[in-house]
Amino acid sequence: MEWEIYKEKVLIKEVTVENGKIKLISEKTDRGVGVRVISDGRVGFASGSDEKRVMEKALEISKISEESLSSFAFPEKIKKVKTFDKRVNQIDESDLKDFGEILAQDNVASAQFSVEIVEREISNSNGIDLRECESYISVMVEAIYDKGSAYEFQDARRLFDPEPFVERALELAKIDSKAEKLESGFYTVTLSPIAINQLLSNTLYPAFYYENIKRGRSRINEIKELSKVSLIDNPLIDFGLNSCSFDDEGVASRKTVLVEKGVVKGYLSDLKGEKSTGNGFRDGYDSYPSTAPTNIVIEFEEKGEPEGIYIHSFIGSHTSNYVSGDFSVEIMNAVHDGKGIKGAMIYGNIYEFLNKISHIGREKRQVGFTLTPEIVFENVRIL
Repeated sequence: MEWEIYKEKVLIKEVTVENGKIKLISEKTDRGVGVRVISDGRVGFASGSDEKRVMEKALEISKISEESLSSFAFPEKIKKVKTFDKRVNQIDESDLKDFGEILAQDNVASAQFSVEIVEREISNSNGIDLRECESYISVMVEAIYDKGSAYEFQDARRLFDPEPFVERALELAKIDSKAEKLESGFYTVTLSPIAINQLLSNTLYPAFYYENIKRGRSRINEIKELSKVSLIDNPLIDFGLNSCSFDDEGVASRKTVLVEKGVVKGYLSDLKGEKSTGNGFRDGYDSYPSTAPTNIVIEFEEKGEPEGIYIHSFIGSHTSNYVSGDFSVEIMNAVHDGKGIKGAMIYGNIYEFLNKISHIGREKRQVGFTLTPEIVFENVRIL
């Protein structure tokens, strides 16, 4: 029998604002253990707070499990990456109140600022014994102005000033209050990093998962050199939002080139794949690991300024079909010639959409899995 023990402790400190006033300042801690065992090729998984009982339960489940795995991770050289901002240790109730006062402005319907400290440990019967501490700082702002609304957010590993994100949300809400319908047609559009991450996370990234490729649920072979785009999954960026020295299965992190100037070069996998790329992650100690990206860096040779319609975000990107690459999304908080746009839609196929890239911006911002500048697309149909 093989075993694997994953322990996690999460400390969250946050301040919540509603209708321009501080509503709540809170602190909470959650901790637990997740155990997997392999017995006769079958995998049993259980989680809880009592390690001994969880181990017994996992072994019991393995007897009836249909999940299989050949082995857990083996020790290998680990490259340490910076994932923790020590300043978060000093954040107290007074600091949270100060952050809350920055958020508590007129026309802010709701907002939240939080700091999170995650300590994770993984060990197994093959000799793995690893620990890492990570910090997460997050701000979310929803603003209203007359009949207009908008949101803005930022997640990072290091402390940052939330005020620019409050100002941006208020600015977008004001523009949205006078939004008008746009005539259908073909336009040049600039997608913000938020919109890019929303679109690619739901249409493209899952197509690089080994399991989806193996089962014929991927069309990445349709990415053409014409697109010139490069995608690199890099978990080794110091203070990258999803950077880590090892994944949640104990596999050493490594950089994986997925696409190089339009040519597919690699895939992402956890231990269930032919060979793990160090992309097995959990939503918490009580969840089973599965394949996910870390920091996907988008590169393109041509660089320039935003053009055409600027699109802040989308509604409905989660309904996209990653198997086919098809998407149909509503534009949110878009601006054209200084005026807001409402009720417009973009639909298409991500593999064709990549061929429409004209150029990218010069400054990168990380949103979710994606580290990217703004991207300009040409000849995009908007309805």
